[in-house]
Amino acid sequence: MQQEMKKDYYKISKVIKMLGSDANALSGKTLLCTGTGGFLGQWLLRTVKQLNETVLEKPCKLLAYDISLPSSEVYEEFRDCGVIFHAHDLTKKLPIVSEKIDFVVHMAGIASPTHYKRFPLETIDVTLEGVRGTLEIARIHNAKFLFTSSSEVYQTPKIVPTPETEIGEIYPNNERSCYDISKLMAENLVYVYGKNLSVEACSIRIFNSFGVGMAEADSRILPRIASAAKSGKKMQIYKRDQLPTRTYCPAANTIAGLFKALIKGKKTEVYNIGISTNEISVQELIHLVNENCNVKVEYDFVVPTSVYIHEPLRRCPDIAKASKELGYVPLVSLEDGLIDFFEWSNERYTGIDH
Repeated sequence: MQQEMKKDYYKISKVIKMLGSDANALSGKTLLCTGTGGFLGQWLLRTVKQLNETVLEKPCKLLAYDISLPSSEVYEEFRDCGVIFHAHDLTKKLPIVSEKIDFVVHMAGIASPTHYKRFPLETIDVTLEGVRGTLEIARIHNAKFLFTSSSEVYQTPKIVPTPETEIGEIYPNNERSCYDISKLMAENLVYVYGKNLSVEACSIRIFNSFGVGMAEADSRILPRIASAAKSGKKMQIYKRDQLPTRTYCPAANTIAGLFKALIKGKKTEVYNIGISTNEISVQELIHLVNENCNVKVEYDFVVPTSVYIHEPLRRCPDIAKASKELGYVPLVSLEDGLIDFFEWSNERYTGIDH
């Protein structure tokens, strides 16, 4: 009997479609990227792999950095496809790379509020030490540079949908500040290196990306919902006087926007990458999951934990700038992204509390 094909939950072909001819800029080039062991890093790895196999005339070489080397399974998956893995603690200075580098992406970071509450110094260091080290590599090699920032820098914006010109009101001294302020400081370093040191550097602000590859212990909302769906237990959501609302962006859109900004982004500029439709509360998100993903998740209201007391009340990007300057048009709908994620998580999550 023929072995059943393993389902491609990542569907990188959708990313390739959104990239279009812009992807040709990577042909024969070398890309250095940090954070490739993370959720979005996995998408970036698979995008480069598929570009090398199906699109590019000459392969793109990817130098993939993370705090530890990947599993043997990951090594096998990316064997002979242009990916070279390196282990490095990004809180420490990156060694200067001798071979020619054409593109640099710094995406390593601690993105879950539950985790950066536990590791505030590490959260700051992996962002700021990492961005300084990777900017230096970009400067030495005259490479294009991209930093992955966050919608957190807006805090609760006054203008929604929120343009890049909006100035956020970030709290300087609470359990979220280590993440929010380090991201904003890193954006300033990108600006300084672009303005004063002529590095072709820009930043993107990612809005609530989710998808295949998110760890069950991640603690962000969609892994929590998926874990509850697997276990059949009620999940706890935070009761507030004003219910926070978000737009949730399937990872295929995020990665397409990332590559478009890396290839076409203008020096010192910042771009919102997300989707600007379906701004909903957690309750509405759970109802949408129940309607579309063949699961039944129930919930109770609880008092917010300390790290969520000051969470932003709204997140919805204005993506007009990215659309105009980068040609960024997200093609994967929220519903399609949810279906893929919950099919994948149902096979891999255990439902055990983390």
